[in-house]
Amino acid sequence: MSVFHLFFFALIGLALLIVHSYFKRGFRLTLNFFLLAFIVGLRKESGSFLQPMSVRTQYPTPFIHANDSPLLFNVINITIGWIIVFYLSWYIAENIIKKIPHVKEKIFPAALFAGVSIAAFSYAIEATAINIGWWRWMFFEKQFSGFLVGGVHFFALNAWFSFGLHFLVPFFLIECSKFRKASWKCIFFLIPFSRTCTMLFLGSHIHRSIHEFIFFLVLIILVFIQPLQFNYPQFKTRLSVHPFQRKLIEAIPLAVILMILIVLSYVDLIQIKNVYLLVSLLPFIVLVFLAFKKIPPLLILLFTAAILLSLGKAGIPACMPALAVLGLLGIGNLMASKKYSKAI
Repeated sequence: MSVFHLFFFALIGLALLIVHSYFKRGFRLTLNFFLLAFIVGLRKESGSFLQPMSVRTQYPTPFIHANDSPLLFNVINITIGWIIVFYLSWYIAENIIKKIPHVKEKIFPAALFAGVSIAAFSYAIEATAINIGWWRWMFFEKQFSGFLVGGVHFFALNAWFSFGLHFLVPFFLIECSKFRKASWKCIFFLIPFSRTCTMLFLGSHIHRSIHEFIFFLVLIILVFIQPLQFNYPQFKTRLSVHPFQRKLIEAIPLAVILMILIVLSYVDLIQIKNVYLLVSLLPFIVLVFLAFKKIPPLLILLFTAAILLSLGKAGIPACMPALAVLGLLGIGNLMASKKYSKAI
């Protein structure tokens, strides 16, 4: 499967997700999200591939793409991919936190799980992409590499995670929180700007790692101490929609997720002929299961336990999302019990 085939599937997925967002989140939020995501993705990829050669020499990209397609086409293709990943990670996170009572509808827990979803996306996509030759990395980071299959390394997952969160967190604060009507809300754009400045002026190695660690630590703290909630209208469009049509619209993200999994599985099994690459899909599949309202948590725990017993340390990444949910549930129950004890 070539990148031209991927572009075809990506366009279908993007169009479907725009429809879903329009009916669920309204015109304003849909326009702002997809437009801003396109600008952010385009800026990132054009900075990597279309900037002057002198700049590329001074700040070389850590990966290169196959030469069988034009650079501009690659930029647009990957930009669409970023938009799809951003939206689906938001959708998955939004549904996961609904299962955790004390963080339900809260922005920072949703951002955290969105980041985890983006990292799971990256694992699945990177394992397929580098093995079929859609792109390849110019180096290999050995940190945690023993837990990942297909030659995927931790730097790639961390890069996806950080870039995604530095887009979603300011977007949530600007467009989806109580600050959306504040005149000073654009100050939250300093979040991604600070990361860009760190990479440009201090370098993309230890200073970038320190910046991303501090950002992650602050996010974890805010998950537990900041009750900021989502605040935007849902399903407020005035179009008359039949109940069956509404169910179809609500199922769109799952249909796009299924399409992605089918494409990656087809490439892994039929083209690359490496069944072990399917292991890279498991963390993302677990997250999708966690997002399903009707799947009991016990069943998901049994599934992850079976993965761990079957695959050993290679199955650990698939267990991490379930452990994160269990951790938040446990902390929430502990906090609730302490409040109950004080009340008595």
